[in-house]
Amino acid sequence: MYEMLSGLRVVEMGHIALGPLASQMLGDYGAEVIKIEPPSGDVYRALGVSRNQGMSAQWMACNRNKRSVAIDLKREEGRELLRDLLKTADAFLHNMRPPAIRRLGFDYAAVRKINPDIVYCFSGGFGQNGPYKDYPAFDDIIQAYSGIAAVNSLQTGQPELVPMVMCDTMTGQALGQALLAGLLSRQLHGEGVCIEVPMYELVVSALMNQHLNGEGFVPAEGPLGYNRVLNPSRRPCRTKDGFMVHGVYKVENWRKLCEAVGRHDLLDSGLLDDQHTVAANISTLYKIMLEEVMPQRTNTEWVALFNALDIPYAEVQQLDTLMDDAHLRAVGLFEEYEHPTEGAVRQIRQPINVTGRDRHGDRPPPQVGQDTTAVLNELYGDEDQVRQLIDDGIVVAQ
Repeated sequence: MYEMLSGLRVVEMGHIALGPLASQMLGDYGAEVIKIEPPSGDVYRALGVSRNQGMSAQWMACNRNKRSVAIDLKREEGRELLRDLLKTADAFLHNMRPPAIRRLGFDYAAVRKINPDIVYCFSGGFGQNGPYKDYPAFDDIIQAYSGIAAVNSLQTGQPELVPMVMCDTMTGQALGQALLAGLLSRQLHGEGVCIEVPMYELVVSALMNQHLNGEGFVPAEGPLGYNRVLNPSRRPCRTKDGFMVHGVYKVENWRKLCEAVGRHDLLDSGLLDDQHTVAANISTLYKIMLEEVMPQRTNTEWVALFNALDIPYAEVQQLDTLMDDAHLRAVGLFEEYEHPTEGAVRQIRQPINVTGRDRHGDRPPPQVGQDTTAVLNELYGDEDQVRQLIDDGIVVAQ
């Protein structure tokens, strides 16, 4: 972690990936993140491969640099404990459905009464000013609603889900950034703020950033959809021995390539007269590259030619080749360390580099309630009171 936010306390009630990714970002920057979990733990602990129960690799990937406090919020004594903890917090972050958080008594109106200066950040599936506000949502649902699944149909002929939790990841990053903006706003203006980052609107805004296209004008100057990106031939091209993505984009790159591979017919066709003709005929050009040009050479031959022509390219990597990628190894993206309960494990470090701050060791992902006793002793300064909370089952401690 980098000690850039030391002194800040964030209370997180996140689950699965979205909320935990956002708060982990703050923890990686040095904030104290207190993760509130039910006595049974976040459900994500049980998903994916694990060495010991409740410590799956997927869960650990979202929950380093945190302290786990396990509280039974179904009981009033547990809710009162959380209220006491929120009095000490700079920020509160969650990705619970708004009706559920209201039933618990920790919506913004309630938390603001507890701590008027708190920065309150949350992400539900849908914005609270629209008719979908109480709909349940997770990544697959938002991929379908947002149009992501539909645009993927261009490759297969039917809607497809992106095989990663891209909506959770995108929204988690935006939620973390929003929390940082809220903290800065409080520092500048001296008051707390509530920030909502709904998944649906966030993902639609990312998709439509380019695809609003002609509808960006009133009246419309053209249809929805950016033709180059929606082109079904814009996909990895088969070569003689593999797959590659070419970066032939600018008109000068098209001309250089056509000259090098002997496609003088394209040079004389009018398709490559200028950037406007290239854009107008990009579907035709991509189809020719996909079906006629790229299959003629091996990956090694294309690498040599693209390098000589100074044209961007990429060989298609597999998941297993990423683990041995020379660049990723050099920058140390995948780190191995000794976890106190899980033994030798691997994590993906926060992919940022900071000049002017030393990087310190991360706090390993905690077991359920690992820090309950320590956090509550700090909060109340009364070991007997904390022991009673444990004995009464209000909290769970390791």
